[in-house]
Amino acid sequence: MKNEVIHARISEDIKKECESILSNIGISMSQAIDLYLRQIVLKRGIPFELNEIEKETPTEELAYIINSVDGGEVPKEAKKIIHLYTKGDIDLETAKFAIGRIVARW
Repeated sequence: MKNEVIHARISEDIKKECESILSNIGISMSQAIDLYLRQIVLKRGIPFELNEIEKETPTEELAYIINSVDGGEVPKEAKKIIHLYTKGDIDLETAKFAIGRIVARW
């Protein structure tokens, strides 16, 4: 007999998307959660692989940025971007994007 209740806070977007998918499958959110918890019991853990996201070291990140100019002389604009990145004013993805735009013009 099911008589336990679980309360969880999730984003509205995720909830709506899951409800739509589960409806197409033909099961309710409660049934899906019950299936998930049963899999945890059967597997004696989370039923899928969890991995820590590997973060590149700042040196590796900087090398990536510099290599994106094909080993040639780093354009002045790219040097400005690298400087902003090393100061922490912009993140790696922004630096990659900006340098990619600079290199594409050369």
